[in-house]
Amino acid sequence: MTRNPLVRSILEASSKESLTAGRLTLSILVFALSVAGLALPAAPVRAVEPVAQEGAEPTGKASMEAELELRRKMMAHPEQAEVYVELADLQVSRGATDEAVSTLVGAVNRFTGSGEPKKAVLLMTKAADLKPDDPELQFFLGKAHTQNRDFEAAEPPLRRALELGSDDPSVLVFLGAVLWESGRMAEAEPVYRQAIEATGRAYMPLSQLGRLLLWQGQYEEATTLLREATQRNPRDVGTLFDLGEALRGSNQIDEAIGAYRRVLAVAPNFKRARYGLAMMLARQGDREGSQAEFEIYNRLILEAEESNRLAEIETGEVDRAGLMIREGQVEEAISHLEGLEETVEVLLARAQAYRAAGSLDAALESLQRAVTLDPSRQDVRQMLAGIRMEKAQAQ
Repeated sequence: MTRNPLVRSILEASSKESLTAGRLTLSILVFALSVAGLALPAAPVRAVEPVAQEGAEPTGKASMEAELELRRKMMAHPEQAEVYVELADLQVSRGATDEAVSTLVGAVNRFTGSGEPKKAVLLMTKAADLKPDDPELQFFLGKAHTQNRDFEAAEPPLRRALELGSDDPSVLVFLGAVLWESGRMAEAEPVYRQAIEATGRAYMPLSQLGRLLLWQGQYEEATTLLREATQRNPRDVGTLFDLGEALRGSNQIDEAIGAYRRVLAVAPNFKRARYGLAMMLARQGDREGSQAEFEIYNRLILEAEESNRLAEIETGEVDRAGLMIREGQVEEAISHLEGLEETVEVLLARAQAYRAAGSLDAALESLQRAVTLDPSRQDVRQMLAGIRMEKAQAQ
């Protein structure tokens, strides 16, 4: 089980609820850190001109044709990390290292958004190897390892980023999270305290240290830190829930009930807050209120189980369509997918099927609807841009 809520918010991109209260993808984590005053941009994509750098051999026609062919492969198969590596190698061979890094890091964003962390690690490792003294690249390599649940591998690049002089306090926050997840809580605590000072007591390190102390049963200081964190960011129901848990641990019943009720006013399906409220009402002697909350909690559990069952069915149906496409049964795959409820994954699979059938307009329409359903999905946006480019080239 993942110990740290910051890590959990990255890892559980498909969960309905986490300790940070809700479906927090990495993009939402980025927003949370930006609200807290911590700059955590998307992986850096450097604006460079696609020309050979000074001192490199002139780019020949064969090289340009090879690069064009690789870009076509990227559009046709954006899920193949090896294509981005090939393109980066070709760019490095003509002296365009910065351009190669941009190619790799742009692809990292795609795989991070689509839940393929191993591919993100592969590409980010190569990018960091090309520019080993870039603290930003080291930071993003550490994040990629974190998403891949390889916390041991995540620590060195995060520490390397600090050694290289990174002034981004988010590096400290992530390092604390990695140490916590590795079970090294005694080491994580001073890192979080350093982050608090570095940020002028910003919300994110306050909430993280508060959660760490809550986990260790240090309810008094946890309550103090979490109160301050909720004052700085009252919109984060996850931190407010943690405050309720700290108050519950220190037997401050009335205040704990108030915290849980504030959580549920914003997120009525937050099961753990519902359970905590039921427990506190029972301790207060309100049997009727406690029973009502337990009934809601049990209903939410059943609904979550049904939702998970339906999600598993959808995944199986999309995988089945993918197999049809690989076996050349494109029309059958399209017919199969058109019979499924429109979700982002189904629309993405439809677009791939339409493209395989040569129907770029239908593919674009499916991807546009997918973007409407989930504007944060960078993989969908990148596929949309690729097919638009392919259509323009065909005209």
